[in-house]
Amino acid sequence: MKKTVLFLILRIAKVTGLFVLARKLTAKDLRILCYHGGAVGDESLFRPNLYMTRESFEARLKFLADKNYPVLALGEAIEAFETGTLPPCATAITIDDGWYGTYTCMAPALRRHGFPATLYVASYYLEKQTQVFNMAVAYLLWKGGGRILEMPHVADDLTGRFDLKNRDERDQAWSLLTDYGNKLESAADRQTLFRRLAGHLGQDWAALERERIISFMTETEARQCLDMGIDLQLHTHRHHFPDKDFAAAEKEIEDNRTVLRRITGRPLVHFCYPSGEYTSEQLPWLTRMGIKTATTTKPGFNRRGASVFELTRFLDTENITMLEFEAEMSGFFELIRRCSVRV
Repeated sequence: MKKTVLFLILRIAKVTGLFVLARKLTAKDLRILCYHGGAVGDESLFRPNLYMTRESFEARLKFLADKNYPVLALGEAIEAFETGTLPPCATAITIDDGWYGTYTCMAPALRRHGFPATLYVASYYLEKQTQVFNMAVAYLLWKGGGRILEMPHVADDLTGRFDLKNRDERDQAWSLLTDYGNKLESAADRQTLFRRLAGHLGQDWAALERERIISFMTETEARQCLDMGIDLQLHTHRHHFPDKDFAAAEKEIEDNRTVLRRITGRPLVHFCYPSGEYTSEQLPWLTRMGIKTATTTKPGFNRRGASVFELTRFLDTENITMLEFEAEMSGFFELIRRCSVRV
């Protein structure tokens, strides 16, 4: 019902010219789009807020091209943003993490449209080349939704019986397995656990590995992304940015830089907070780490004078319709957000 009302409002707003008006009123603001991974298989059904189909992503890029949104590289956009020389409705495209589907689905689409983008890479799984453990466990539990999970069949040290049709029991099983896996010594040990879980739930772990479901691209593939117009930038090594310990946070950045330097040979000065989580106390750390900009997952357009360490982005997902996307890009939703803040 809520969606039906929303679509009615958006259709009326579009037909009556409010989208056009919003675009004019927000033309000076920097729009930054945020994506995560392209779907290799059925991941967009598993996590539509994380994985997008090739067709949906292509439709977004076609919209940007057809509606004449200037797509700039992030560094170029930030420089123009700070000097007040952005072209009207300037847009930057960012992608988080480093999923294999980004390489197979998103990078080629960006190249076809001639659009630059920034890929914030969490480099641990780029190196290890195993399934991303916590997400892969969630995927297996989702795939095995009609089964009973007997923990001792997965790991000798684990106990419990979980009905995976039940959302709460599935979440409990995920917590138990990820806590156990995080205590293992290596990514290889966690991959062994992943295989045992897959086998117990009737899933072909060899096929999942071969098809690279819930996996990152390789360093060679990341290097090829550079040739397709995608800049690689910082996202920490282990997708974690400690907020109480500067030395630990700095190590995450330096480990991240070490891996990415092998690939890019470019300055690594742009950063994305893992999962968008940060504190105000961390902001002064960024300058000490040689970081010039940082993006969040907070929604909104960026207006002149905004902090370059708290850049806002629109998190675009498979669940968002083209009408909603157009409402966001036009600035219609942005004006509603600003009115809500004033109220």
